[in-house]
Amino acid sequence: MLFSYYDFIIKYYNEIYFIERVSLNFVKAFISFFVFLIIVSGCGSHEVYKESTIISKPYRAPELNSDITQTYLNAINRVRSEGRNCGRKGYFSSAPALRWSDALYRASYEHSYDMAKSNTFSHSGSFTRSDWTANVQQLNQGSSFKERIENNGYTKWKNIAENIEMGSSTVDDALAHWLRSDLHCANIMNPDFTDIGMARVKKEGTFQLYYWTQNFAARQ
Repeated sequence: MLFSYYDFIIKYYNEIYFIERVSLNFVKAFISFFVFLIIVSGCGSHEVYKESTIISKPYRAPELNSDITQTYLNAINRVRSEGRNCGRKGYFSSAPALRWSDALYRASYEHSYDMAKSNTFSHSGSFTRSDWTANVQQLNQGSSFKERIENNGYTKWKNIAENIEMGSSTVDDALAHWLRSDLHCANIMNPDFTDIGMARVKKEGTFQLYYWTQNFAARQ
């Protein structure tokens, strides 16, 4: 769903260990939602976890209502329950249902809040006061989604990914936008993922501008 008062802009990424920071420049009078994807595994292989030096200091995300959690799970598992053509990424058969992960939810909420607070839109944390992981881990740059996931307690993974989106008010709309991208579609349908956490945060002072973060993972 697009708001009539925004222009429509979409940009996609599928890079390995490459994070680009994108600041929100309101060069035009109005902007639209953006959809990005970055995934740590590529070419069908897994990035194998190496022992992390991070001592987890989880973000204190608001407790999510169980009805909302179930709504998110139902929405994405409904998508995964049917085979899907993901364009140049090929056809994916139906995939097993994902389980909810509180650790991935905390990482997702942390990043959505950071983007909304700092007026940024990137897989890299803002490196401001709202970039929780960068602060508590005393990083010398904005946090990566890998660092946020590990800091929030999800370790010894074999495959992780992050989706971010801005502009949708419902999970169904956010998923619909991601599915329009071959790369996002392939990520959502990836049968190797077992766990998910996702969150949306409304930007203060706006009518209905939400930042979404969706983290996928599988343990070793």
